[in-house]
Amino acid sequence: MTIADLVAAPNRQQAPLKTLAHVEFQLRVLGLLCAAAAGKQTTLTTPGSLDVWSRYIKLQSASLGCDACRSKALTVAESINAEVATGTSIRQMRNQVFHGGPDPENVDLDALHGVVSSNASHIEMIHAHGHIVCLEPFFIPVNGELAALHDYSEGSATYWPRHGPATDLTKPEILENLQKLGPQGGDRLLESFALDIQKDLRGFAEKDSIQVLVTPPQPTIVRWDLRTSRGTIRRVDRFEINADHARVWQSESGPKPYKEFLADICNWELLKERLLEELEQQVTEESLIREELFPDLKQHISDVPARVRVADGPFGDGGDATITQACERISARTGVYSSYTNLITLTGEAGSGKTHSLLQFARDSLASDRGLDPIAIYISSSGKSANSLDTLLKANVAPTMILNEWSVLALCRSGLAILVIDGFDELLGFRTYDHPLSGLKPILDALRGKGTVILSARSSYSEARLRQDLEVHTTLDWPPYVTTLELLPWRREQLLELTQQLLVDEVRAEMSPEIRQMLTTPFFCLAFAAWGRNQTSLGFLQFVVDTYLKRERRKLKGQGGKELFSPGALANIFSEVAEMIARNALAEVSEEDLELAASLALDRDLSKEEKRRLIALCGMSAEWSDSELSFKFTHLAIAEQFLARQVVRQPLAQAVSLLFHVAISGLCAQLIVSIWRTEHGDAPTELITALQERVIAADPYDRRQPGAISLGELWAKVYGNSDGGRTAQRITAEFLQLEGTGRVLLKDSHIQNLAVGPGVELMLTASHVDRLDLSKSSGSALVGKSYEQVLELLTPSELAVGQSRIKQALGVVETTAEDISEIDSYYKSNIALARGPIIVSARDYSPDDNRLNWVREYSLDAWQGFIRRMQEEGKITVEKVNASGRLKVRLRPTEKFENR
Repeated sequence: MTIADLVAAPNRQQAPLKTLAHVEFQLRVLGLLCAAAAGKQTTLTTPGSLDVWSRYIKLQSASLGCDACRSKALTVAESINAEVATGTSIRQMRNQVFHGGPDPENVDLDALHGVVSSNASHIEMIHAHGHIVCLEPFFIPVNGELAALHDYSEGSATYWPRHGPATDLTKPEILENLQKLGPQGGDRLLESFALDIQKDLRGFAEKDSIQVLVTPPQPTIVRWDLRTSRGTIRRVDRFEINADHARVWQSESGPKPYKEFLADICNWELLKERLLEELEQQVTEESLIREELFPDLKQHISDVPARVRVADGPFGDGGDATITQACERISARTGVYSSYTNLITLTGEAGSGKTHSLLQFARDSLASDRGLDPIAIYISSSGKSANSLDTLLKANVAPTMILNEWSVLALCRSGLAILVIDGFDELLGFRTYDHPLSGLKPILDALRGKGTVILSARSSYSEARLRQDLEVHTTLDWPPYVTTLELLPWRREQLLELTQQLLVDEVRAEMSPEIRQMLTTPFFCLAFAAWGRNQTSLGFLQFVVDTYLKRERRKLKGQGGKELFSPGALANIFSEVAEMIARNALAEVSEEDLELAASLALDRDLSKEEKRRLIALCGMSAEWSDSELSFKFTHLAIAEQFLARQVVRQPLAQAVSLLFHVAISGLCAQLIVSIWRTEHGDAPTELITALQERVIAADPYDRRQPGAISLGELWAKVYGNSDGGRTAQRITAEFLQLEGTGRVLLKDSHIQNLAVGPGVELMLTASHVDRLDLSKSSGSALVGKSYEQVLELLTPSELAVGQSRIKQALGVVETTAEDISEIDSYYKSNIALARGPIIVSARDYSPDDNRLNWVREYSLDAWQGFIRRMQEEGKITVEKVNASGRLKVRLRPTEKFENR
């Protein structure tokens, strides 16, 4: 798209209001061309209005360099005074409309179209004359179209294309060029407010009906058509910013906060009712699954509150809380502007109660009568085959007849809603989480540093991949602040509360340690309670499998009521399906794949009747599939159990191949160990040894390789608590607890959280540990210079972050001069690599931006000392910055640091 395309006259059939708006856009383009032609500091004011652009063109037209072009520019500037209705100019008509007056009548469409056609011709000729050497940074290509500058600040610039919404950009080179040319900001608060109103109304207004007028100090006027189920309603709304910089809607009953405007146009109470109706269906479905699996408990199931560990940050201090308390904290801070979107990840294994907890949170928020307290809009990706979050949002909120994907985000930006996406890792792919940001980026860009989003995922490995992806993609326009809520394993008292009258201790005493370890999630605790009530002779694991199979076999009756599949055959079919799901990285299988799995399990072709009845097996219609059925397990914990069964029942070479290509969870590893002991009478040491050899032989090696993750989870379950020397190579684990006695050697391994018991010595070789917990042992547990491979060290007295503090905590003595030199070199290198300005707290120089996480490699004291030294040497200056929240400063190097 060229300048000529930007300013071209619209179709004659276009509504007069849209044509009036295009006149203003033409003047903007010409004004920016004048600024670009000057190629120097400019008095240009952005965003600007019709009158502002006209005045600027008259004053700056001389920069075009020739009389002919200047004359054409002045003609365009004066075009706003052209009469296009009896006694009414373009300028008067626009002001009348945008100040709430009636739509223009008896518009001379020929005269109006003549103005925009003439303007387009003049501007095209001015540009073609060659006075402008470079269009940037006033015009840049966005998504294949040329776009004109609308507004800019130190952190971002907004550009408008001819068609479509505005786009925010944060490219450092563009921002630096704008700073050099120095266009002046208009009323930044009012213009930003106007832009946000326009974005918010996109989800409620008829297409292309929004017209905004900003003329300080008058109220901002917005004329638009509200879309309802009964048709459209023409509205004129007025907005102001008060003395406290609060956004205000001038309603018919007086001034009200801006969020009340959004609540008014979405019919707040009706919206809550409809969302609650939809949610109750999901709550019912969730309870039906539980009742089908454990019918003996349907009359007596306690609602035991789950507990979570809340990461240190805006919602907690790293301690424990109930899920209800954590959600209350999140809701309380939803309306607090913090310059970033709060992205909260709720992690926990399959069966840990994530879905139940989030459903209860959403239900409570919708049933509340506390005015405009934020509601939770619950979106489940479980069993869905949507290919994007946009698709998922649209499908989930469409039944309200009020919201669409854009209005949901508008409510989130304003703090009226929290977006809850349950099973986010299922949407991206079963057991894979390599590029989570690709799915989230459109949502984060649309939220523009505001709002709160909660994602649930099966394990903190998913959350770690998200953080890593954020670090790699440092150019993300609106990077979020990520906070982790980790669902904690159930405690003994929670199990007792669930089972109540059941003689739990008496039954538990007969169980193996592996089975006891499984009683940490609500699903398995519920299964345990049902097992205890049944007084069956079956072992616990077999009881869980049989319970599930019994439910499914009721659906698989042939002619005369004869069962088509034996329990063993059905179990083998499920095991094949579990492997297929894991290998294909999907949460479900097609009808064709289900038949294939059954044929593999039975080692024969299926009969017509078997095929016909097989589709009753845990089936559901996929909403986004073209008249196809898809099949998934009722509960992820069941999927894990059958995958573990498949590993154990296969020949060793096949089991190793499966584990090498599929990253199993901690729960699946625990199940493998338990089933293996039942089948073989011992731990799966042979399996671990063979998998270890396969991982070592892998070339090239990647720590994210599924085999390394599977090996890490299995190794942790078998060797984490044992006596004697132990070695692991190339293992990846999110949590590894070392108990027992002896020296443990970890070679080329990556561990997120590593806890060492009092009888263990730890030696790390070419490894990486995010957090090492020595709170139950001592620094002497670390052998040699293992500490150099640790990012955070927890001792009984402190949490040491960075090498300097870790060495200090361990009593490692070193030369101070060398330490200072190492610190200075590290920070200089990262400053050289940094993209964009380095903005930190004015009080202690601590960063708020995730892109500055490298500051935390050493202690805050070390960072502060570095800044002081650089200031004393005149190598860094500290400048004040106008920003919301706590006072901030910008660190500006006076010389170019080298990237060493």
